[in-house]
Amino acid sequence: MAWNVVDNFLYLCLFFVLALFLKKTVPFLQRYIIPNSILAGFIGLILGPSLIGIIPLEFERLGDIIYHLMAIGFISLSLRRVDSEKTWNTVNAGFIIVSGYLVQGVFGFLFSTSWSYFDETVSPLMGLLLPLGFGQGPGQAYSMGAQWQELGFTGGAAIGLSISAAGFAWATIGGIIILNLLVKKKREKGEIKITPKKVMVRDFEFAAIDGSTIQLVFIGAIYFGVFGLLTLISGLMENLGEFGATFSQVLWGFHFVFGAIIGFGVRGIYNRMQDRGIVKEDYLNNFILQRISGGVFDFMVAASISAVSFAHISDVFVPLLIMTLLGGLITYIYLSFVIPRAFSENRLPNLIAMFGMQTGTISTGVALLREIDPAMESGAAENMVLGSGFSIMIGLPLIALLNVPVMGFVSGNSLYYFYFMGGMIIYGIFMGGVLFRRTR
Repeated sequence: MAWNVVDNFLYLCLFFVLALFLKKTVPFLQRYIIPNSILAGFIGLILGPSLIGIIPLEFERLGDIIYHLMAIGFISLSLRRVDSEKTWNTVNAGFIIVSGYLVQGVFGFLFSTSWSYFDETVSPLMGLLLPLGFGQGPGQAYSMGAQWQELGFTGGAAIGLSISAAGFAWATIGGIIILNLLVKKKREKGEIKITPKKVMVRDFEFAAIDGSTIQLVFIGAIYFGVFGLLTLISGLMENLGEFGATFSQVLWGFHFVFGAIIGFGVRGIYNRMQDRGIVKEDYLNNFILQRISGGVFDFMVAASISAVSFAHISDVFVPLLIMTLLGGLITYIYLSFVIPRAFSENRLPNLIAMFGMQTGTISTGVALLREIDPAMESGAAENMVLGSGFSIMIGLPLIALLNVPVMGFVSGNSLYYFYFMGGMIIYGIFMGGVLFRRTR
C-alpha cells in the first residue's frame, strides 16, 4: 500500500499542531497577524530536508497534494452563492495580473541585461524568470529555466527555483509585514475592524446522506469533469507537435481555473433550477462549502512553503538577491497604485491577495486574504482565480514575447533584445490604456 502521500499529509498535521502551540505560548506571535498556515509551512521548511532534515518530507508528494487541493479549494468556492455583480471585477483583475507580469518582466530583463555587461556569469535571460518565479510558482520557473538551460543558460533550472523561493519569502514574510502595517494604519483611522464572522449553523442533513457528503459529491463530480475535459484537449493538441505539447502542459497547470469556471456554471444552472421549482432541496450550502475551502487552503499553503527547496546558486547570488528584493518592492508599489483605481470597494483585501499571488502563488494570496476576510465575502478570492483564467487569454502575447530574447541569446544577435523591449512597451501601453478606460 502506498503511504507516501498519507505520510506527508500527517506531517503537515503535525506542523499545524506545533504552529497552534507556538501561537498560544509565544507573545511575539500573538502580537501580529500571522496566518497559522504560513507558520506551519515555515515549521515544515525548517524541519524538512531543505534545512535541518528531521522530517523526511518528499517534495514530489507535497507537489501532488498542492496540485489537487488547489482545484478542490477553488471548486468549493465557485459553488457558493455569491453576488453576481462582483464577477465584473474579475476582468479588471485579469488585466492587473498580466500587467503585473509585464512590469516584473521588463524590470527583470533590464536588470539582468545591464548586469551582464559587467559580469559575464549573469545571463540576460535570468530576469525573464522573475515573472515566472514570482507569479507562476516553482513549477513554471523550473520548467522554463530547464528548457533555457539546454539552450546554454547556465543553471537556469536552479535559478528558476531560487527566484520562486525568494517570491515565497516576499509573499509570506513581506506579505505579513505589509498586512500588519496596512491593518494598523486603517485601524488607527477607524476604517477597519477585523472580527471573525459569526455564522448561525443549522443541521444540514437529508434522510439518507450527510450534508457534507453532498458538497463533496458535487466537488468530486466537477473535478472529474475537469480531468475529462483536459484529457480531451490534450489528445487534440498532440497533432500540433511541440507547441501543442507545451500548450497542453500549461493548461494542466491551470486546472483549478477550469474547475472554478465549471463550478460557477454548475452553480448558475442550479440557481435557475431552484428558481423554476425543478429542485426543491437546497443541497449546496455556503457554510459547509466555506469550511471545506478554508481547510483545503490551510493545508495547501503549509505544503507550498514546506516544499520550497534551496538550490546552489553561489555564482549569481548577489545579483539574484538584489533583483528579487527590488522585484518584490516594485510589485507592491505597482499594485498599491493600480488596485485603488481598479476596484471601488474592498481595496485592502484585493491588494493583500494580489500581492500574495503575484509574488508567491494563489495559495499564499488566499492565506493572507483570510486574515482580513475570514468568510471570503470581499470577492478577492474569486477575482484571483477568475482573473487568472481571463489572464490566460490576454496574456498569450506576453508568453510569445518571452521567446524573443531567447532567440537573441542563442543566435548572439542583441537586436532581439530591442525587439523584445519594443514589443513589451507596445503591449504595456495597450494594457494600460484598456485598464485605464475600464476604471474610468
